[in-house]
Amino acid sequence: MKIKDLDEIFDDYESYKALGEESYIVGAQHPQNFKQHKKFIIPLFYFDGEEWFKLDINKLGETIFLASAPYTLTTDFKLEELIKVKGVRPNKQLTDDDAYNKENSLTKHITHADRLSTLSEDQLLEIFPGEIDFELHLFHPDKQYYDIINEIYVAQERKFFAQTKEGLIYGPFVGVKTSSEAKAVRLSATGVRKSVEAYELPSDAFLEFNMPEEGLKRKLIRSTHDIEYNIVDTVDFISRQDLFKWAEEQLNKKQSLEIADKVWTAISKDNSIHSFQERYQRLEKLFSKPQENLTYLQQFITSLAENDFFKASLDGLQTEKLDLDNQIAQLKREKEKSRKNIARLQEEGQDLEDGINNLKANEQKIRESLQKERESAINKEIEEGLKKLDKVREELSDKAEAIELAHTFDNLARLNEEIDNSKSEKHNLEVAISALKEEFTTAQEDADKALKNLLKTKMSFDVFNNSNKQNGQALGPDEVVVRDYSIENETQINSLKDLSQKIHKRLGRLGRSYPDHFIANILIAMHQNSLSLLWGPPGSGKTSLARFLMQSITRKERFSEISVARGWSSQKDLIGFANPLSKRFQRANTDLYDLLKQLDGEFIKLNYQQAPMAYCLLDEANLSPIEHYWASFYSLTDSKAQVNNGLKISLGNNEMIEYANNLRFLGTLNLDSTTEQISPRLLDRSHIIRLDLPKVDAPLISSEIIMPEPYEISFDTVRKLFDLKDFKQELAPDQLEFIDSELEERFEQIAIELRNLGIQISLRTRKSVIEYCNLAHSAMNEQFRPLDYCLAQRIFTRINLQGAEVREGIKALLEIVKGFGLKDSHAEWTLQKMLERGGKEGFNHHFYNYFSIDG
Repeated sequence: MKIKDLDEIFDDYESYKALGEESYIVGAQHPQNFKQHKKFIIPLFYFDGEEWFKLDINKLGETIFLASAPYTLTTDFKLEELIKVKGVRPNKQLTDDDAYNKENSLTKHITHADRLSTLSEDQLLEIFPGEIDFELHLFHPDKQYYDIINEIYVAQERKFFAQTKEGLIYGPFVGVKTSSEAKAVRLSATGVRKSVEAYELPSDAFLEFNMPEEGLKRKLIRSTHDIEYNIVDTVDFISRQDLFKWAEEQLNKKQSLEIADKVWTAISKDNSIHSFQERYQRLEKLFSKPQENLTYLQQFITSLAENDFFKASLDGLQTEKLDLDNQIAQLKREKEKSRKNIARLQEEGQDLEDGINNLKANEQKIRESLQKERESAINKEIEEGLKKLDKVREELSDKAEAIELAHTFDNLARLNEEIDNSKSEKHNLEVAISALKEEFTTAQEDADKALKNLLKTKMSFDVFNNSNKQNGQALGPDEVVVRDYSIENETQINSLKDLSQKIHKRLGRLGRSYPDHFIANILIAMHQNSLSLLWGPPGSGKTSLARFLMQSITRKERFSEISVARGWSSQKDLIGFANPLSKRFQRANTDLYDLLKQLDGEFIKLNYQQAPMAYCLLDEANLSPIEHYWASFYSLTDSKAQVNNGLKISLGNNEMIEYANNLRFLGTLNLDSTTEQISPRLLDRSHIIRLDLPKVDAPLISSEIIMPEPYEISFDTVRKLFDLKDFKQELAPDQLEFIDSELEERFEQIAIELRNLGIQISLRTRKSVIEYCNLAHSAMNEQFRPLDYCLAQRIFTRINLQGAEVREGIKALLEIVKGFGLKDSHAEWTLQKMLERGGKEGFNHHFYNYFSIDG
């Protein structure tokens, strides 16, 4: 039948949602997909797992827009290939203005890459017209079908049917690629019998339709099971060469096995061979398995063919064979007689079985009567037991109240004891503080004396220093030579997804396997934010992963790795300080000062756009409070650079660093009693990216490994890849919108549940989430994957609550996240761990904190 003859199935919105693996829309990609950036699917018909139905194009639309992964159709599917669409949703951006919708390519419905797949051969089998050469096993399809058969069905070894001009349909076949000049496909039968069926199908047994704008008339059947009663013939499809080989094997095998049996009969009677017992036993084993040793037996039998002894033996065996045949005939006659006796006994057995069934029926009636009596007695016992149970419950309730009152008095006594202990500790602390104040006063006086001595020495040092300058000595400690790192041959990076996949492959070669969307997540977080933090248990490879990522996208001269020490309290520990005695800048024990001076020089010379990004790794960043030693950069986290106005850091002594916001920090966190907590202000400005322990057999990236050469990527390319707002006008935070309305809807649901828990999402955080999701949809195929990462790394990090009522709020958040349908959801994992930890009895009971989860 044709599509126009089908019944319509889609007549309301709920029908569109009832899609999946078994029921789906069948479509094909639009021919213009290969010429434009946006991608569209043309819906053809609907299949509910058993029947075909026509689509209501007025409600569904003539095309469906693919909202994510724009290159999926041109890379994963051929132009003429049928596509399974497992889910669609209405386009909320559609307006009543048809001219606006047409200009912006807006369709009535939208789908996503993870809701598309190819049709399997077991769901719909295709029929192609052409001529079959049964002798040579060649199929010459009509010329317009050769490419689709060759590129899809032959390449994927998928089954198909062929229809001749006489109208008969043969199959199923699988094809083997032949010369493209011949425009023919070599056929092979799919079953063990090496045969195919010929079918004479009525018009309603298959669906016939035209492919859009290509002129291909296609025919589909649902399954071979549905057309088995239309078989008119069976064709043996074995090749000529295989046919002759099969006949020869059958004859040789049968003759050799019969002769081998006769030869062994003669050998077993020979006393000379019996005398060698071990060899005789080996021969017996070989002849007992003639199928496995057929080649050796054939050679042995051939060599005995001229032996007179065996000729005579074989003649004697022939006589014995006749006697045995007579005995077998007699046994067959006795067997037939026994069969008749068995049949008679079976009839008698059936009569006995009928009698037994009658007895069972009477027994069942007696059982039912007894069952009713037992049920009545049991119900009476249950009523009496319930009365006794109610009485016991009342007694237990009275005892529970007494026990609770006793516990209350015990708790009050314990609290009074703790208060007394606290007062004692307070007194001890006051005494200790008083002693420390006296020690501090003494130390301050000693420091003043030392400063005066240093000032006296300074004059001599200045005279010596000036004389060195006049004599032409080397540069001082605060003077840095600015080098030109402009990139001449930049690495070709087509998109953010392209960069993620390149780094994903590098990691795989080093034994570290992460999903490519996880690599894209880290790249987006570390470039859209000044500081991102990697958190995980010891041994999870945080430092090695951060080092690998940075050294893959910039030169080693523009990468600074700093091990944070305990006790850092200000910028002087990270960068350095201006020495008031020498009037010079004193570097810290890091190379960050040199890197900043390089970026400052590039901003002055205006060559920063062609230079690579700069990165700094803060290893064990929270050994000291981050917001203290990183304060100079903390104040710049919301700043953007302009052509004549870069990001500025004061170093003291009238020295200022100005750079183009081309520096990013990535830190590693260890959370235990030896580290500092992460402040709420820092959580509002950073992504916390969780790493789990690697598999036992997965090696970590050693610090001694020879790293591959980095990709040559300029700052200008990075700004375009990650949609950075520097050097252009930026929208206000409250003017940003999600490009995916469904993501926005789920985000608002999360925000409402968090407000119910007393957690507000700031404008800064909301802006960061929108920018992340709008960029990440092009690098992550799954619709809700970007929002899942933002929740796990930016939103749920603010959860630090206590109380039994909090549990219900977190459960509500978990239900929303489960609706994303992700197999390895980071947000779902985080909430599950919080609920597990907060549900345990003990010190942390009903305490829900993001950093308390223990993986």
